[in-house]
Amino acid sequence: MPSVSFVSLGCAKNLVDTEVMIAKLGAAGWQLEPDSTQADTVIINTCAFIDPAKEESTDTILEHAQRKGADQQLVVAGCLAQRYGEQLQQLIPEIDGVVGTGAYAGIVEMLDDVRAGHRPVRLQFDEEPEHDFLPRLITTPRATAYLKIAEGCDHPCTFCIIPQLRGKFRSRSEESILLEARALAANGTKELILIAQDTSMWGRDRGHRRGGLAQLLESLHEIDGIEWIRLLYLYPATVDSELIEAMGRLPKVCKYMDMPLQHAHPDVLRAMLRPSNGERYLEIIDEFRRRIPGITMRSTFIVGFPGETQAHVDYLEAWIGRAELDRVGFFEYSAEEGTPGAALPDQVPARERRKRLVRLREAQRIASERARSKRVGETVTVLVEERRTLRKGDPFRAALGTGEIWFGRSAGEAPGVDGGVFFAGDATPGEFVPVTLDGHGPFDFFGTLKERVVVG
Repeated sequence: MPSVSFVSLGCAKNLVDTEVMIAKLGAAGWQLEPDSTQADTVIINTCAFIDPAKEESTDTILEHAQRKGADQQLVVAGCLAQRYGEQLQQLIPEIDGVVGTGAYAGIVEMLDDVRAGHRPVRLQFDEEPEHDFLPRLITTPRATAYLKIAEGCDHPCTFCIIPQLRGKFRSRSEESILLEARALAANGTKELILIAQDTSMWGRDRGHRRGGLAQLLESLHEIDGIEWIRLLYLYPATVDSELIEAMGRLPKVCKYMDMPLQHAHPDVLRAMLRPSNGERYLEIIDEFRRRIPGITMRSTFIVGFPGETQAHVDYLEAWIGRAELDRVGFFEYSAEEGTPGAALPDQVPARERRKRLVRLREAQRIASERARSKRVGETVTVLVEERRTLRKGDPFRAALGTGEIWFGRSAGEAPGVDGGVFFAGDATPGEFVPVTLDGHGPFDFFGTLKERVVVG
């Protein structure tokens, strides 16, 4: 029985692709080997969104190429593969096969070719993202699973390479999404995290002018076993009132909004070919808060886009204070080859970008502090994930004591990016427990496990 080892880099969408490949190979008789030095084949699923991601992917490929065994095959998949294709094999001859973001469903046939001595490069996009997502080997904690509802992107953002890496926007059918969701629920998934490059655009290419994602949420809400439905990566121009209404009305949908805005000043947004302006964004944020009381809100911003001035940074800094979002991720602008932004004049020097990054992060730290302080005293439902050990210097040690405590997430925290909730007491991974938030640190909350009430 041949064995395969995976290295998955980048975003949650890449992780789902890796999980699908693992399952397809498992069904074809391949054995998953955690030690890459012992595997017959190593597959590296790469990211190429920005320069640091490309560097990490390249370093990982080179590391495995240098220690590749005499009879071992090395395959590169994902975004870096899609972007550079045959160039990768020419530059790194140890690479035996290249499979892009649109061709990973054929990974079994791909590895058959590799083991037969061929050096295939497969980069063709599937026109419909309807290839079988089942079965999937879930690599996240068992109670949580990502569910990719669309592939690709149609937005012309001048800083972004994603449309070239993932193709045009293609929604999966509702039938295929529900089939996968039911299978995940039957396997123990309690939290579904819906992902796409633009999640709120789902269904528009299938005839839904408005309300498509709201309709999908209605259907997912009926699946037994699913307790939380979380939405990631909304887009300000495709969020409609039907979606906000459904998020506020359906109990299983987390009161959580992740909407990357990238900037707030209208001049910078126009240069980015992003929709609207900061004032309109504040109106959207206010509508979410008005119709979904207690919602947690997250966004991301790019710092140092070509042509960004100190006045633009001043505006964004003031906007951050007005918006008072719970969490924000900041990224230095990365001039990606092949994007319109890379050819724009007035590129901001790296040193100045870093200075602006520090300044804006401090503005958001103050805003996040205010937002988190408002949650202290609330009793929230926490999905228990794992035991952790508090060490000397940990901020919650004085409140929770030494030794092992529990870590989990409330509806206000997405995995991997938002921190979570620490508490002591008796709990089990995968269960939901009530915790009163007693305080917080820079990223996480700590609290007291409440007595669970048994009804009936």
